[in-house]
Amino acid sequence: MSIQRGLAADIGGTNTRLALVENGRVLEDTIARFRNADFETPEAAIGTYLSEAGRPVCASAVIAIAAPIDGPAIRMTNHPWTFSADCLGTVLGDARITFLNDFEALAYSLDNVPAERLQPVHQPEVKLRSNATRLVVGAGTGFNAAALFHTPAGLHVGTGECGHATLPVETEDELRLWTYLALNRGRASVERALSGSGLREIHEWYCLEQGLSPRDLSPAEIAERANSGSDPLCVAAARQWVTFLGRVIGDLSLVFLSLGGIVLTGGVTRSLAKFLTEPEFINAFCAKGRQQKLVSGIPVHLLDDDFAALAGCAARM
Repeated sequence: MSIQRGLAADIGGTNTRLALVENGRVLEDTIARFRNADFETPEAAIGTYLSEAGRPVCASAVIAIAAPIDGPAIRMTNHPWTFSADCLGTVLGDARITFLNDFEALAYSLDNVPAERLQPVHQPEVKLRSNATRLVVGAGTGFNAAALFHTPAGLHVGTGECGHATLPVETEDELRLWTYLALNRGRASVERALSGSGLREIHEWYCLEQGLSPRDLSPAEIAERANSGSDPLCVAAARQWVTFLGRVIGDLSLVFLSLGGIVLTGGVTRSLAKFLTEPEFINAFCAKGRQQKLVSGIPVHLLDDDFAALAGCAARM
């Protein structure tokens, strides 16, 4: 059997994850992660990886990018990198290059995720329809979602730019927070809250509401203090963050009718996993009026695999 070798790349707003693929299978011992900030261009990051891997010859490369895939030149939303097949050809040679949205790659990975990598968040006692639509949603540097549809012609993924929809609020307190997040921006998008920088700004707002100067804490530090319960303002920020998350994915579940379940991913989502089991998240997720029963019957899991999108890239080779 001949070996078909390729490169899988998952390029987010902060990190780039890469792996070699043989005959559609990710070679796990070749997986590597690089910080985008350490490289001026994506070609430099990919070239470094290939050099360290012994300069393998790749027949194809599937590159998942945190950006809309539209046209020959792709510009990332939350990082200054741009992509084109011509520029990547300088390091990938004659490889056939395919671009995907990063959440498109995640969606294509869902049917191959090991069960042990999916942590239950909400498990209703409802029998799922076979081949029902599934949804993957994530918050890290930014926010997005994608739906995996089963069709007579095979799998199909629908993607969008969900993080740039307007953030939904329901209470007077949330409206004041929305106004704070919208300051000098015209409006507050979903991503202004549901991201690492969003968690930091929500925490800043809670400090200001208490008459305190905002503290210079990173999203990771806020999550750590919230998880330990040592800082009430960090706990409040975490609970508000997961409230927004529950409300938004509840809305998305109605948009896509994702009766096959929802898979949560993203570094910030995982950092606040403890709060996903608290009432704020589930109540916001299920609070959909006349469709509450429908949404309450949709299972939610947390994906504990930061490299799953690479398998989705491999599936598209």
